[in-house]
Amino acid sequence: MRTLAGGLLLMVAFAAGATGPEPLPFDSAARAVGEVARALGGPGRGFLEPYPELAAPFLRLLRYLPRDWRLAIVRFGMSFSVGYPLDAFASWDPDGPFRRYTERYPRRRYDAVVLGDPSGGTAHLAALLGAPLLPPCYLLGARHRIDPDDMDAYVATAREALRGMRGGGETEVIVHYDPLHDRDLVANAALFRVRALGLPPAYREFIRERLRPGGTIVIAEDTYTWPQVGLSPGVWLQIGGLGDVPPEEYLRRFPPPGEVRWRRESEWGTPEPFVLAAEGFARGHGFRVLRLAFAHPDCYSALAFRAYRAAGAREGLALLDCFTTMDARFCVRTGIAPLHLVFNTRDSFEFALSQLRGYPVRKAYLLLHPSYAAPEDLVYPAEWEDALGELGIEVEWISDPRHFPDDPYLPFYAAGRLSELARELALPVPLSLSVEALEGIP
Repeated sequence: MRTLAGGLLLMVAFAAGATGPEPLPFDSAARAVGEVARALGGPGRGFLEPYPELAAPFLRLLRYLPRDWRLAIVRFGMSFSVGYPLDAFASWDPDGPFRRYTERYPRRRYDAVVLGDPSGGTAHLAALLGAPLLPPCYLLGARHRIDPDDMDAYVATAREALRGMRGGGETEVIVHYDPLHDRDLVANAALFRVRALGLPPAYREFIRERLRPGGTIVIAEDTYTWPQVGLSPGVWLQIGGLGDVPPEEYLRRFPPPGEVRWRRESEWGTPEPFVLAAEGFARGHGFRVLRLAFAHPDCYSALAFRAYRAAGAREGLALLDCFTTMDARFCVRTGIAPLHLVFNTRDSFEFALSQLRGYPVRKAYLLLHPSYAAPEDLVYPAEWEDALGELGIEVEWISDPRHFPDDPYLPFYAAGRLSELARELALPVPLSLSVEALEGIP
């Protein structure tokens, strides 16, 4: 989870009359589903989905205000727009959002379905395979106004929202508290991720109806771990998240309220029971299983980068996209290989450089994600330009570096630039890769 430019626009989307808790549209899992569905021919506006078109002129104007004014307006919008009021959680079904994921995909037969890790790397890989992506989780938010360093108040809001959760589903909940990367969000909403511990009924129905007989269930099992603390049966607290600040530093700054256990990380980790249930379902229905087990979401980004090259990607070009600011349809239609960054933090920066050193790229399109929190591990545009220049790589910006890191107009600016490039570089036939070819990639 990261503070997004979407926070301001949610005052339009949520305050306009939403009646119950739905997955937050700017979360990694919801965005990954939307990206893959759109790449497979489904409707959607890509990373513009949380942003009404009528907001574009206002956001463009907002980017030119003094920074303090701009941030004050954004934070004001977040204060009554991020997440849902507590009374919206009086009663809610934890299985419902999984069905909403399946409804995003075109109604046809598929050769493969991808289950698991909802990172951008996995989304790019699923789009290249022509396979729906069904993640094991979704994110909800309950509104409040607190000091972002007040962990007790944050947890109290989440506990109150969870009182209305209907029982019976095979789920767990992880209250995700990250006062460094998500500082503005934390102040305005308690964010908690619902994760499936079995294969949701909606997923079972979808696979039975849409996966061709003998097709492949690709399980993206992300085993990345993070310290978590049990709050009550089936409810956990995670302090911090992936970036260049290590878990131990989070625990030092924000002492946990109980005994710490290392478990599959909230946002990227794939619950082991979900994996076992998927394998059992596949065996019981005659589907093949391809299990891609990696210890970090970067590994799926690296695999997608290699898979694109194996599928015949354009030589010498790469798109470095970031977190939920990505466009999987653009990549399959233009043949530009995506190198996805989990976030624009120091660790992702070093990962990208390590990948680019091993592959000749003459030009990189750079699409960084905005952040109103500007955390301490953020990497700024000048450092990207210097590092890529040392590798002999020309940089073409898709996001506007002049307004980094808190550009509220970035989604519209970037979507327009990608549309121009898509018209210029469109392939006669979009890139694709079979599961069998994927299995042969080292």
